[in-house]
Amino acid sequence: MPTEVCEALDKYQPEYVVVWGKRLWDKMPGERWQDGEPIVVDGCSTATGAYLLNNGRRVKTMAVNHPSVGYSWDYWYRVLEKFFLH
Repeated sequence: MPTEVCEALDKYQPEYVVVWGKRLWDKMPGERWQDGEPIVVDGCSTATGAYLLNNGRRVKTMAVNHPSVGYSWDYWYRVLEKFFLH
């Protein structure tokens, strides 16, 4: 899977990737990965990072809780707002 993810990122070159669920986040490939600054909202920290594309661009990436495990739309709105604006 790691190669396929990086190939898709290189092909489509998104600015952002939001990963739905911690299990999927834990399975994301480590190749071309750079840790980012965590986003802190209400004292809770959310990990972020970026994948480096072949052309040198970075794809900002973060994970959100999967809605099936309980989801506070207010909270995640504030996290995503910080993610997209910084």
